[in-house]
Amino acid sequence: MTESNNKKLEQLEEQKKNNDNQAITTNHGVKVSEDENSLTAGDRGPTLLEDFHFREKMMHFDHERIPERVVHARGFGAHGEFKVYEDMSEYTQADFLTHPEKTTPVFVRFSTVQGSKGIS
Repeated sequence: MTESNNKKLEQLEEQKKNNDNQAITTNHGVKVSEDENSLTAGDRGPTLLEDFHFREKMMHFDHERIPERVVHARGFGAHGEFKVYEDMSEYTQADFLTHPEKTTPVFVRFSTVQGSKGIS
């Protein structure tokens, strides 16, 4: 391990919080002894409504805030070359718009930010 890695580990160790002696609790402060399993109807049955801790965990997971950029995940793109037909130097100083003989590679992404059907 290099010296820089040791320094990183030392800094991480300084910031590390020790929760070994703290009990896991629900949102209402009730201690929870088992956090990894849920109550089910039989060995492979559905989870039971009586398992309030599981329902609380799922509700918390389902209601997490979704970052705004996720809406940009849908969309489509195009790539190719752009070539201006006439010199546009009277309108702009952009180099690729002032030389009709110049070809510029382009990639365009069209996002569907307006949303899906039924969203207003």
